[in-house]
Order: sequence, then C-alpha cells, then structure tokens
Amino acid sequence: SRDENKMKLTAIAVAAFLAEARSGLFVSAFTASSPYHRSAVLTPISSNKAVAVGRFDFQHWMAAGGQSYLDDDEDDDEEDEDDDDDDDELVASRYSGAKSPFTGLKLDPWDPNPLIKPRPSRYFKDKEEMIADDQLVQTMSADERKENLAVMRQIRKSDLPDLRMRKDHAGWVEANNDLKRRYARDPWFGVNERLRDAIQLGEPQEKIDYLKGLAAKLGGPPEGIDVGAKGYAVHTEIYDIGISASRAAGILEREIRMDRAARGRAMMAERRKNLEKAQQQYEEDMRFPGLREDKEAKERRERTMRRLMGEIEEDNKKKRERAKDILGKLPETPESRTKAMEKALQEAREEVKKIRRAKLGKDPEGDDTRSTGASSGSSAARAREAAAAEAAGGRPRLPGDDDVTRGEIDFPVKPSSSATTGPLLVEVSSVYNKEQSDPPMRKHCFQYTIRITNNSPTDTIQLLGRRFEIQTVGSSMKDIVQGEGVTGRTPILKPGETFEYTSTAPLSVRPIGTTIIAARMRGEYRYVTLAKGQETASEEQIKSGGESTAELETFHFIFPEDQRVKPFRAEDEEEDEDDDDDDDEVAAKAKSAPAATPRPASTPSATPASTLPGDEDMKTGNVSPPFMDSSETVSESVKVAVTSSYRPERSDAGLDKHCFAYNIRITNESKQPIQLVSRRFEIQTIGSENKDVVQGPGVTGRQPILKPGESFEYTSTAPLSVKPMLDKTPVVARMQGEYNFVVLGDDGTTPLSSTPLQAKLGMFHFILPALAS
Repeated sequence: SRDENKMKLTAIAVAAFLAEARSGLFVSAFTASSPYHRSAVLTPISSNKAVAVGRFDFQHWMAAGGQSYLDDDEDDDEEDEDDDDDDDELVASRYSGAKSPFTGLKLDPWDPNPLIKPRPSRYFKDKEEMIADDQLVQTMSADERKENLAVMRQIRKSDLPDLRMRKDHAGWVEANNDLKRRYARDPWFGVNERLRDAIQLGEPQEKIDYLKGLAAKLGGPPEGIDVGAKGYAVHTEIYDIGISASRAAGILEREIRMDRAARGRAMMAERRKNLEKAQQQYEEDMRFPGLREDKEAKERRERTMRRLMGEIEEDNKKKRERAKDILGKLPETPESRTKAMEKALQEAREEVKKIRRAKLGKDPEGDDTRSTGASSGSSAARAREAAAAEAAGGRPRLPGDDDVTRGEIDFPVKPSSSATTGPLLVEVSSVYNKEQSDPPMRKHCFQYTIRITNNSPTDTIQLLGRRFEIQTVGSSMKDIVQGEGVTGRTPILKPGETFEYTSTAPLSVRPIGTTIIAARMRGEYRYVTLAKGQETASEEQIKSGGESTAELETFHFIFPEDQRVKPFRAEDEEEDEDDDDDDDEVAAKAKSAPAATPRPASTPSATPASTLPGDEDMKTGNVSPPFMDSSETVSESVKVAVTSSYRPERSDAGLDKHCFAYNIRITNESKQPIQLVSRRFEIQTIGSENKDVVQGPGVTGRQPILKPGESFEYTSTAPLSVKPMLDKTPVVARMQGEYNFVVLGDDGTTPLSSTPLQAKLGMFHFILPALAS
C-alpha cells in the first residue's frame, strides 16, 4: 500500500544518514562546511540546454584532500567568490550586445516572451528586390494588360475558391503564385498600392502627386478598372469582387447604429433645449409671477379673434356672392346688417313720401315723378329683399301674408291656377308626392306642373328667367326662389307653341287644424320677344334679364286627407261656474280682446296657454342632480319615452335664445288598439315663477291610431328665451305632461268609452351640453 511504501522509504533514508554520520566527516554538528557550490545559469535562447554549475561531487572533494567542514571554511569562501566571478563573466560574454535579427532591438535575457520570426503576410513580407521608380517601365501593351487583368480576376474569383473547396493545396499554391507573378508583371499595380497607402495614411500632397504622375506614366489602370475621384483602386475593384452578404449586413448594421446615434444625439439636444427652456420659464415665473399665464391668455384670445374674424369674413364673402348671384342687377349691398336695414328703411320712407305727394298732386313733375316713384319703389323692394337676404344668411326672404302665418286663410284655397299676361298663358296644378314625403319628420313633398302657352299669332317668345314666392303655413316670411332660365333652359315659344315642365317642392311644415294647406306660392316668368329673323336672345337681352313678365297666379299646396289634422271634439261636460269664468278670462287674455260670445269648442286648434305655480328649485336654480335629459314612463299600458338634445345652430347665447329638440316615442303595450286624442305639457324655465301649460288636440296635428305593439314617434322643438344660471346648474328648463287617448273596439275605429285615459310623459330637463359634465 502507499503507507507501507512511505515507511520503507523513510527507513532507507534514515539508514543512509546514519551511515554517513559514522564515516567521521563531521567534526562538529554545528559547524557547516559546504562540500558543493550551487550556481545555475540557464540560457534564455534554448531552455533545454541549461548548464548546471556547482553540482555536488563528494568523491571529487574527498580526492582533493578534504578533511572536515572546519578545516575548509576559508577555502570555500574564496572558491565561492571565484565561481561567482566566473558566472558573471559567462553571462556577460554570452548576452552582451545581442540584438534581434528582425527588429534590431537589444535582447533581454530574462524576457519570458522572446521575439520570434513572424509569418509572411500583407504587413510582414519577405524582402524583395525593389526596382527604382526611374527604372519602372510598362512592358505590356493595352490588350496584353487587359488580358492579364482578365486572367487575374479568373484566378482570384474562380480558381482559388474552387481549389480551396476541393482541398487541393498544391494546386492552390501554384495558382496563387501565378496570380502573384501576373500582379508583378504590370508595375501599375505596385504604384497603385503605394498611392493607396499614401492617401489613406495622409502623407504629404507632394508624394501623392508624384505617385499619381508615376501611375499615369505607366499607362494608368488597365482597361476594366475605374479609379474614380479617389485616384486609386482597391482590392475589390481590381479583382471585380462584389460585396459579400456578411459585409453588406455589417455595413447596414453600421448605418443603423449611426442613424440611431444621430437620433439619440438629436433627442438629447432637444431634451437639453427643453430643460433650458423650462429652467428659463421657471426663473421668469419666479421673477414675474403670473406673467406667463397672462401672455398665454392673450395669445389664446388673439388666436380666437383671428379665427373668428376669418370665419366672419369668409361667411360675409359667401353671402355677398350668393346675394349677387340671386339678386341679379341689385346694387352692391352694405356689408353690415345694421347699414342694410337703415338703407332699406330710408328708401321705404322716401317711397312713402313720394307716393303721398303724388296722391295730393303736389309733385310738379307729374308723370316723371310717378315713374321715378315706381322706380324708387322697385329699388326699395329690392333693398328690402337684400336686407332680408342678409338676415337669412344669403337667402332672399320677404314678409309673409298674415292669413298664412295665422293659418286662417282669407284667400280661396285652390291647388291650381291660370293667368294670362300679354301673349302668355301660365297654368299650374299641384299634387302631394307621398313617395318622397316623411310626415313624422315634417317632410312633405309636393309636385307641381306648369304649362306656358304662347297665344300670340305673330311673335316668338323666349323665356329667360323665373321668380317664385313660397310661404309655408305658420311662417311669417316668404322664401324667394329665382334664377336664370326654366329647368336649366331658355325655351323659345313660337306662336301657338307650349312649354310644359314638372318640378317638386320639398317643404318642412307641420299640418295645423285651422287649414288644409301646406304653403302658398305665386311668381312670374321673365321673357323677351324676338325680332324677325332673330333666332335667340342677344347678350344684352340675357344680361338685362328680360323686358316683360308673365304672372304665375297664386295657388296652394294642399295636404291629402290622411295628413290633415282631425280636431278632437270632446263631449260637453258640466263644469262649475267658477271654471267657466276662469276659462273665459284665459280665452279673453289669449285673444287680447273683451269678453264676447264664446266660440264653439271645436274651432280652435289648441287650448290657449295658461300658467301654474312653478317648482321652488327651478325658481332658485338649486336643482339637485341627477339632471335627466330623457325619461321613460309606462301608464295605462302605454309607454312614453322622450330624449332631448341641444340645437346650437338655432340658438344664440348672446341673446339668451336656446333651442332644444325633443323626440317622443309612444308605444301601445295593451291588447286593444288606442287612439291619441290630445296632449298637455307643463314647461318651466330656470328662474321662472310659473309653469307654462301647453295643450291641444292631436299629436303634431294628427290623432294616430296605434294597434297593440305599434309605436308612434315624432320630433319637435322647444325654442326658449331664458337666461341660464350657469353658476348653479346646467338645466335650462323642465318639462312633463300627459297624452289623452281612448281605447278602441275590435274594429279599430269605435271608442269603447267617451272618457279618455292618460299616458304620462315623465319629467325631463333641457340641459346645456357644455355644462352638463
């Protein structure tokens, strides 16, 4: 075992020591006399040839007459000094002045990494005999140089890679040597290499110019090599080696890194700029508190004013262009509405004065004055049209007929008319177009056909333009529609010929119970009489708009039977005398006249509005949330749902005019058909002491019948004149009410009871959207 071997070795060592001790060589156990000299010198050039000096030679020492350690102390010291001197001399003689044959540097004997001969490479080449520049001569012709370059490229691009892939080392070495020989045959390649190094290393311009001249002396680059603006060719250009995929990827990656670095630097510069700006802003805020907020507010105001003034200017420009297109020869109207109204009123006053003078006979100019008055009258009319057009946003409008506004027509109601003016007979007839109408949305479309006949036996007439006045029922203004031609043409009518066309009139109107008409329309056609041989009107005649007019007589657009209002006639009920007195008073106030004989119950279209005491929270403006702009209520198996919305285009906050639209959907959830017969609403505006009560027969002028599961939906508007309490609540008004209906029998027409039931309209609010949040 290992322990036994160790014990044997230890025993042998002890025995050897005892044997030597008995030899009598030691005089004193504590007196040391060195029988050997240790001095080892190792050659740094070749470590395997180390020379050992002073090895222990006991027998040689004994033969030299060694007696004991004490007797030989002095001799040993002297011998040690001699040996040290010998060692120093040996080292000094062997390495003194030794230099590297490659670099010429002095060798360090104790350097653990001695220099070795490098392998030949691009930078460590074997020494070759250099030819002096003045001895360089181009020995090949241009064709030979071209062929030599082609062979070099073949070897470099095809032969060497092929031999490497086949692992033919001997062939590869032979081909590479052939490439070197061909490279050396053309001295231009060597000069090109020197020129490339000089330019890349930034050597003096004189040397670069010298090398360029030398390259030119040698015939320049062979055909097929383009040195370009840089003046030299690189390795890939000489051998026509394309860029490798790995190098392309490396170039792309380097470009990406450079781009990222540039973006990073730009971001850091922007960040520093923002930090500096923030620091400056902070210091400025500390020095001048509130100044920045004032400047920003001023800039916002200026931007807003510029935007508003630009919009106003653009709107005025469109209005002027529109008015100019529509009004034809009308003089240029003032840009201000106030100036337009003042001008119209002034012209109207002058017109009245002249008419009165003409009637009193005080005008000395007689017929001339009357003609002037007529001309002034037409000018005033056009001025009024211009003012109305400006107020209506560019659309010409005139004050309407009172009977159409009230809905109590004083004129014979006719859906057609016929009128003869001069040589022209103008006939018109109208009908209701059900296909293009949408009654629940108040969209009613009418179709009218106009027939114009030339009754002149000799004259040929050409129509040049038209002008219509249309007033819907309930409206206080007439809309003016005019333009050049008729349906985009200017027809020519020879004696006895007729021109007929059909057009449509889409109206936004709601039927009312006092009349069956939807609108009233009248107008005229402008025309010229063509001279003999004249085929069409001249430019002057067209520009003047026509020399004569033919009247389109008044006619009406009449609702069909199913769209007319069917008033609800309630059964006469006995009421207290006090109630009768109150009703008479309300009716008298509504008519603004003394009490008279009461009218029949079926005559008015709606009961006059009355008032009720209002809710306290609406009076003070302390309306508690939530603010509901919709509601849904079911009563007597009838569901009434309502939603409201703000109509900014029809509102004017500066005048405290706020318009809301509300959509109501009534659904019959019972098992019997019902008929809506009347409605009653209570509306209280914010800050008002009272509620306004609005009631009347039907719904939107009708009394619809709803079968089980059917719904009736309509949209109406509520224009309110109220000043909101913005500091307290966004609520503008509150509304609630009910619909009266009767249950019908199985035939769907006969009421089962004369007592109507009530479907409640739940409470909801009209809310300004900008403040609701």
